[in-house]
Amino acid sequence: TFDMVTTAAALWLLVRALRAEPQRWAPWIGVGVLAGIAMEIKILVAPLLLSCLLGVLIVGPRRRLAGPRPWVAALIALALGSPNLIWQAGHGFPMASVAANIASGGSTSSTSRAALLPTVLLDVGPVVSIVLIVGLVALLRTKQRRTVDGWIAIGFLIFIGFLLITGGKAYYPAGYYPAILAAGAGPILDWARARLWRQVLAIGLLIISLIVTPSLTIPIFRIGSAPYQIATAVNPDLANEVGWPAFVDTVGRVVEGIPPADRASTIVVTESYQEASALELLRPANGVQIPPVYSGHNGYWYWGPPPDAATNAIVIGD
Repeated sequence: TFDMVTTAAALWLLVRALRAEPQRWAPWIGVGVLAGIAMEIKILVAPLLLSCLLGVLIVGPRRRLAGPRPWVAALIALALGSPNLIWQAGHGFPMASVAANIASGGSTSSTSRAALLPTVLLDVGPVVSIVLIVGLVALLRTKQRRTVDGWIAIGFLIFIGFLLITGGKAYYPAGYYPAILAAGAGPILDWARARLWRQVLAIGLLIISLIVTPSLTIPIFRIGSAPYQIATAVNPDLANEVGWPAFVDTVGRVVEGIPPADRASTIVVTESYQEASALELLRPANGVQIPPVYSGHNGYWYWGPPPDAATNAIVIGD
């Protein structure tokens, strides 16, 4: 979540930096700071901004890269992101193993290469994706492409190609969406204002989008229903949060059934980090203290194994 927000904000400042005449330091420094913060969360911002750089090199404005500002921004981002990079290097780059697992379909939200583009449009929204496509077309028009904005569309297409090659997830391009949707909003509004029926159509589609998109992407309907099955197939990560309070209450009842003398030597082991997160973040209704939680799943493993003094375990999963 924070990765998407900081990446989109960095891209917004990059647009301002490239448009500024004369060039100013503030937006470039902002790009570096936000990119560095994003790299602490996920290094994905680096290839995304690199695709932006390639877009600028292909269609311009290349002269903006000649001064020191872009390179100072890159150094700031590298400095802020270095703790993550150093940690990765010291542990054999586990992110590479996770990326390979995602590409092979091992993650709950892995996206096949054939389904990448349709899933991108579905993530944006069946109706709002029209604005995204219009924005891409507007940015790729000859006049616009040769000014300061065409690089956004070129960079986006390069990044999509990168994801198709590496097997990335469909939500990875999310940092691009606000910029491209903004580019498409103007032409859509101009088109709609010309005729009353177009305004009615646009408002109707927007209302439909506000209803349909959450229904297709968020598990808000009854568990097991057809809309729920569709939403969990599209967004399995959110499906892992369904039923958290009841799950935590169940574990709380198990803990309550353990003799008080044995609770100090009891730990919880979960199959997934989602289950571990639920037990870390929430409290059961009966108010008992959940024992320390451990999991071998992904990065949770790096927080270490249970102590030798732990002789009882509540095991969740297989």
